[in-house]
Amino acid sequence: MHRVLVVDNEPIIVDGLVDLFAEAEDLDLEIFKAESAQEALVLLQENAMDVVFADIHMPGMDGLELQRRIAERWPRCKVIFLTGFNDFEYVQTALRNGGADYILKTESDDRILEALRSALDGLRSFDEQHRYLSDAKRSMEMALPLLQRERIVSLLDGEIAADQSLDELGTTLRTDSAVLLIVGRIDEGWTAFSASDRMLLMYAAHNIAQEYCSDSVMFHILYDHTKFVWMSQPRTEKTQEEAWSGVLNPLHEKLDSIQTTCRDLLKLSLSFAAASAPCPWNEVPAVFSRLTDLLRGGLGLGKEALLTDDSASLLPRSKTSDAFRLQRGHLNLLEQYLESGDGERFADLCRALLQGATPDYLSYAEAYYGVLSVVLGFAKRLSSDKESVDRLGLEELMRIDLQPTWEAAAARFETAANRLAMERRTEQDENTHFLIERLHHHIRESLDQDLSLNRLSEIVHLNPSYLSRLYKQIEGRGLTEYIANRRIERAMELLARTPLKIHEIAVRVGLESGYFIKLFKRTSKMTPQEFREKHQRSFPD
Repeated sequence: MHRVLVVDNEPIIVDGLVDLFAEAEDLDLEIFKAESAQEALVLLQENAMDVVFADIHMPGMDGLELQRRIAERWPRCKVIFLTGFNDFEYVQTALRNGGADYILKTESDDRILEALRSALDGLRSFDEQHRYLSDAKRSMEMALPLLQRERIVSLLDGEIAADQSLDELGTTLRTDSAVLLIVGRIDEGWTAFSASDRMLLMYAAHNIAQEYCSDSVMFHILYDHTKFVWMSQPRTEKTQEEAWSGVLNPLHEKLDSIQTTCRDLLKLSLSFAAASAPCPWNEVPAVFSRLTDLLRGGLGLGKEALLTDDSASLLPRSKTSDAFRLQRGHLNLLEQYLESGDGERFADLCRALLQGATPDYLSYAEAYYGVLSVVLGFAKRLSSDKESVDRLGLEELMRIDLQPTWEAAAARFETAANRLAMERRTEQDENTHFLIERLHHHIRESLDQDLSLNRLSEIVHLNPSYLSRLYKQIEGRGLTEYIANRRIERAMELLARTPLKIHEIAVRVGLESGYFIKLFKRTSKMTPQEFREKHQRSFPD
């Protein structure tokens, strides 16, 4: 049932509309009436109205002001304006302010009912749209932790830069302020828990950390099977230097208490590697890599370690702590460039990785074989035969000792990437033309059958819309045009070589007789009979 309110300072108008709506048996209505805008607002507060018919010219508050208040408080409600004046300025103002319609009081009952039905249809559309948006919002909220994790992991791996998208994802982290990184590791007992229990424990550990560090914002993600990352910023609005001065040392000191509480309450053995100072967002991947390395090969017995990157400077291997670090994001980007055929960006990143790793042989080997693994993986997806390996020149690339300099290695990788791009384009062209030829063969053999786009898309297992676009892009004409031409060509053969009647030929080429004649004449500039007479042969009786 829909609720309709009629507002007019003329009782005869109000009563007339109430009677009109009451007689509309196809509409399930509950009808209210008011003789002033103030009275209407009282009714609106007590009852959720769907449609309001309001006179524009009323003493005190007019219909335009009433509509404005309705739009502010009850945006779902549709307002239809009534007036005795056909004044374009009023019409403009009424509709500009969000009115659903504008009716002269002199118009017919049918016009008024038409406006009501239109408003109710609009209301149903509004409700449907609101439902979809509400559902989408709920889905977005459910997916938000996954989106946040994906974005932060990409940031830690160096695949993306921090920007305002972090704010849009509700991470509570400010991209205009430095951030402190803490990398944690579950030392033991983790495999005994299910995936959902692990996530629950991580939330519990984070809540413990947040209680100890209430003066900081603590954002957390589970990075992989055993590692998690906490990212911290001060809550205070002071300058960065003032804010961090009162937070940094206490936060480091509290890690011991967090570790103990997690062990006692959650039975989790945790190790931590914390940055000694906050860093700008563009340095986050390097700091994360350094902390991960520290946690992997630092001090202690392998569990419940509590380290900062300051301690790395005392270790014998500290000379490599700031050296080149091949991050997962680098290899992912290389793979993306190969997939998209972006040879220039592939070459630039490859050169940067190899050059940046040259001071240290192990780092250089790591970078070299990392790039090689991406190239080989892509080549294998294209072809796994020995001939392909030789054609792409990959065998020599498999030996790092055959590359005298990093520049020579980068040049070979660039050549291989360009050859891979050509191989992929060739493969795509061959696959596409094979599909088109299969389509053509089916059409030529099935002219008397269903050749609709939906049916043809089933033959080649493609979406109908995509098939239509692909065919036109490759062939330079539409699929419908090709089918029509093949049908007319076949019809010409039958007209010239057989005694079949014209309507029988139409059936043979899958067309209704009348349409066949029109299509034939449009294509050949003569009727089927004229074509037959011109190309007639003698047929046996």
